[in-house]
Amino acid sequence: MIKDFNAVHISPAAEIERLCFSDPWSEGAFADSLKSEYAHFKVWEEDKVLGYIGFYAVAGEGSITNVAVHPDARGKGIGLALVKEVIALGEKLALDYITLEVRGSNTPARTLYEKCGFRDMGTRRNFYTKPREDAVIMNYFFDKDREN
Repeated sequence: MIKDFNAVHISPAAEIERLCFSDPWSEGAFADSLKSEYAHFKVWEEDKVLGYIGFYAVAGEGSITNVAVHPDARGKGIGLALVKEVIALGEKLALDYITLEVRGSNTPARTLYEKCGFRDMGTRRNFYTKPREDAVIMNYFFDKDREN
């Protein structure tokens, strides 16, 4: 089930981060992020944390910083649920759009984002390290004609 991310989730999220990424966020980076009034991090927690999403919202723009699901829990819709949760939050916050960067080679993540309505917008050259790789910028645009 999806819950708000808080201090008790830092250590398990950092462990998932180490399992999923070559240049992972530290526990300190998660702790610092939680101090921001613009942060809206979420976790998927059952008996333990199985996934999380980092999200900032400010000045009409949302930004997904990271999405990760424990390797043993993939393929169960957790990532999809977390991204949809952030889209729903963005709607509630009346954002214009949500943006993210994803490795060009990360086909599963790109497919997930496309399934949620994100579109390729461009490339950030050499954005990632370990290994060096371009990032694909993807955006989700909210309907400007929605009722507030």
